[in-house]
Amino acid sequence: MASAQTIILHHYQTSPFSEKVRLALRMKNLAWASVEIPNMMPKPLLMPLTGGYRKTPVMQIGADIFLDSAMIIRALEERFEIPQLDLPGHEGLSNVVGSWADGKWFQTSVAIIFGSIGDQVPEAFKKDREQLSGRPFDTDAMKAVVPMMKDQWRAQMAWLEQRLAGGQGAGAGNWLVSTKPGLVDVHAFMNPWFIESALPDFLTECFKSFPRTADWYARMKEIEGQTPEDITGEEALEIALNAAPRLKAAKTEGELQAFEPGQRVAVAADDYGRDWVEGEIVIATADRIIIHRHDEQAETLNLHFPRTGFMVRRLG
Repeated sequence: MASAQTIILHHYQTSPFSEKVRLALRMKNLAWASVEIPNMMPKPLLMPLTGGYRKTPVMQIGADIFLDSAMIIRALEERFEIPQLDLPGHEGLSNVVGSWADGKWFQTSVAIIFGSIGDQVPEAFKKDREQLSGRPFDTDAMKAVVPMMKDQWRAQMAWLEQRLAGGQGAGAGNWLVSTKPGLVDVHAFMNPWFIESALPDFLTECFKSFPRTADWYARMKEIEGQTPEDITGEEALEIALNAAPRLKAAKTEGELQAFEPGQRVAVAADDYGRDWVEGEIVIATADRIIIHRHDEQAETLNLHFPRTGFMVRRLG
């Protein structure tokens, strides 16, 4: 039964960033609980936990809430050290690969998928994504560039083939950076998975040119883990209500904006979904910011954000 110590993932099945986290959970063989959330607003059972942050996924452990897949995976690595996914000798490389996979490659995937199946997308979903991105969700414009975007997508997949060929040629193994799969593989897996979920024939066509990548992808899909426990959003809120955030020593070491512990700030993504979340600083460092906030439905919470990809501004 889920408790304040349980890893709770708020997600939906077709979310590519959720699949990245689910894969990390499988590779670490961790027990976890699943809360299925809507793929568009409103999300009334999630907002009390996140303070208005609406992106997917969100991870909860008691009254600690982790926002953005990069922060979620970092927290999993820190709290559950074995097996280590950020492989020794390659620390930092996974962040670079993750930034590319979440940014340039993902945006190419989005253009291809919605340019190809835009006619099947409900109007409510289009309106939701317009609100999320702050620009029109123009499937006709996406459709017009699909051929060019497919070229771009396959060109980026070629980098995986080159890396696998280089590693195998040097006797370094059949994974992207080692003799076993790690966090670099997790990041690289997301976009092929996303494309396969919507346009499997296109992925198959790409694999014809990249046999090593096809083999790598098949092996990544075979990785198994624990079956999650299904719980409701109400149950997750109840767990947060009856828990307290993990005790953290307040610090703002080397803070460029001269923030101090307890200072009230707002945090938001710097690309899309710019919903400012307000709270008091617990920790602000080069790689993360943790803010403390109160909600009537969830009581006391600590919200954990990565620093990269998020803006922080003072309030008052």
